[in-house]
Amino acid sequence: MVCKNSTKNIVCKFYPLPNGLFPLGIWSAKIPQKTLVWYKSLSVEPNSLLQLTSEGHLVITHPNGTISQTIDNIGGDSEAANSAHMQDDGNFVLKDSNLRTLWESFDSPPNTMLPGQTLKSNQILYSKGKGASNYSLGNFMLEMQGDGNLILKAHQFSDPSYWYTSTLVSNLNLVFNESNSLLYLANGNGNIVYSLTKGTPTPVKDYYHRATIDENGNFQQYVYHKRNGTKWERVWRAIDDPCKVDFVCGIYGLCTSPNNESVKCDCIQGYIPFDQEDVSKRCHPETVINYCSGPNVMNLKQNVFDDTDFQFYPDFALINDVDLESCKKSVMDDCNIIAATYNSSTSTCVMKRMPLLNARNSSSSKGQKALLKVAYSNNESNIFGVSKKKSFNVRVFFEAYYHPYAKRLTRRRKFLNATDIGINFREFTFDELHEATDGFSRILGKGSSGKVYRGTLIIDDAEIGIAVKKLEKKIEKSENEFMTELKIIGLTHHKNLVKLLGFCMENKHRVLVYELMPNGALSSLLFGQKGEKPQWSQRGMQLIE
Repeated sequence: MVCKNSTKNIVCKFYPLPNGLFPLGIWSAKIPQKTLVWYKSLSVEPNSLLQLTSEGHLVITHPNGTISQTIDNIGGDSEAANSAHMQDDGNFVLKDSNLRTLWESFDSPPNTMLPGQTLKSNQILYSKGKGASNYSLGNFMLEMQGDGNLILKAHQFSDPSYWYTSTLVSNLNLVFNESNSLLYLANGNGNIVYSLTKGTPTPVKDYYHRATIDENGNFQQYVYHKRNGTKWERVWRAIDDPCKVDFVCGIYGLCTSPNNESVKCDCIQGYIPFDQEDVSKRCHPETVINYCSGPNVMNLKQNVFDDTDFQFYPDFALINDVDLESCKKSVMDDCNIIAATYNSSTSTCVMKRMPLLNARNSSSSKGQKALLKVAYSNNESNIFGVSKKKSFNVRVFFEAYYHPYAKRLTRRRKFLNATDIGINFREFTFDELHEATDGFSRILGKGSSGKVYRGTLIIDDAEIGIAVKKLEKKIEKSENEFMTELKIIGLTHHKNLVKLLGFCMENKHRVLVYELMPNGALSSLLFGQKGEKPQWSQRGMQLIE
């Protein structure tokens, strides 16, 4: 089954990807540079068939005979589709025997809008994954909120938004006008409340148009000349500096965009990519140390990077009316701070929370200086004149605090404690944790999200007690969801919250590793055990402590 419109310039069929799979998609048949304007993320094998069954289902029949339904709630006991039609505007429509529309592609857009299409209140466009063959859900979204605000946000990271229209008028729609190709927000009466594009970019009769949220999180309008076009050309974009997109290069990633066009992601100094093929997934430290204790405290310096900042809110602290040297001193004096941004025009020093996010060197960071606390290299000496080892890594302290218990534990130790040997936020293998907990046999407790096990780790001859929380399969989380939770934990700091030592994200296993709290949970302290409840004044003091 291949669907074409009356002029045969738009088709709906299986789209060939470089990896040999075929998602169901819609694109312009007249453009050599095939660009999907609608797709189902499910990719199928060669020789699969798209069929509209006699029961009114639109299904995919795979080569092995299995059948996948492409659209839910159509056919069978539901309203049965009688025909499938590709309209001239690129809208793929299913209708019943009375020619009533049951479903249309314009109502379920993935990442692109076409002229004549409306993004209705509470509808969302999602970016695709990175890479030519990746049509899975990406990190970014364009949402037409019910309150009338059109926003761009990194939905995988619970980001509030990095771009918005501030149009707080309920029940607005984003309209892509088919007559003049303008993008604007309109109310229910069709009145324009806010214009995204100013003036007709190019004549609609001479150009194909589309508006897409791309894999790097920017919403842009493109045109392609119908007669002699050679590529899609951008005529408008929401964000002029690509590095202003939140999390575009992931955790501990650095975004550079010298021409304000492309995005280049690298890890900040001292970090290495989790995935060599895609640095933007996230970076992690080569070596992790504690800047608050141990011998490393005496072996630190500070690097200053021009025209660079770490743009993420909320910040740890803001210091006003200071010069650069005072800002540098503030970073060095606070063992819990490893980075800051200094703005000479405002004389402000912004201390940064962990983890470091949105590091960028682009037009938006001109005139700013990023300060990063690092360890000495092998060719340098510390303030006491002691040379470092030959192997040099820039080391960054990543300490995250989270635990359901209120007090710090007194560790059982042989030589060092956990913070001295630097295992903060380490990525463990599942086999390591299986061995450390004797096969997850020593249960400490059970919560709604999983069981907690007692274990021990030996690192650099130090035996450390740990509490290992193994998340249940019934709440199994994707890699992005799990990393989002780790990021949130990393932003949580309090003296009474015990730090997370590390995690495991291997296959389908999702495990968190905490310090062991032998004195029990905070709930036991506040509400007692076996009916023994302390006075409210005592509970208050325990919380304050």
